[in-house]
Formats: sequence, C-alpha cells, structure tokens
Amino acid sequence: MNSNHEMLEILLCEIKVVLGENDIRVSDNLIEMGGNSIIAMKISETLKKRDKILVNVTQLLGAKISDVELSKLKG
Repeated sequence: MNSNHEMLEILLCEIKVVLGENDIRVSDNLIEMGGNSIIAMKISETLKKRDKILVNVTQLLGAKISDVELSKLKG
C-alpha cells in the first residue's frame, strides 16, 4: 500500500505531466498553476484507474496540492 507521501508524489507528477510544467510544488494550487475542473477530473480518473488512488477533486480545485485528501482504493 502506498503511503500518503507516495500518493502525494504520484499526484504531483501527474499534475506536472498534464500541465506540461516541471516547476510545481506541493504548496501550489492547481487552479493558480493554470488548471481547471476538466483537468482536475482527468487527473482524478487517471490516478483512480492507473494507481488505484482516489483524489478529492473539490480539494484539488481549491486547496494546496499538499492538502488534497488522497486514499487508496480497496481491492
């Protein structure tokens, strides 16, 4: 099972890929970095399917990346 830190790193890497930007930190906010709700949903679905990680999309849209609630899917 991935630790919260590992899941956060996976989320951060996916945000960098989707936005095409390498200079993104966990203290940044997705919206302020150029993201939007469609991008947030895309990131959420990718992590759910590929990594079995659930992302709180509402938090992803409004909080610092480090504050986004992440959990591992069971099974």
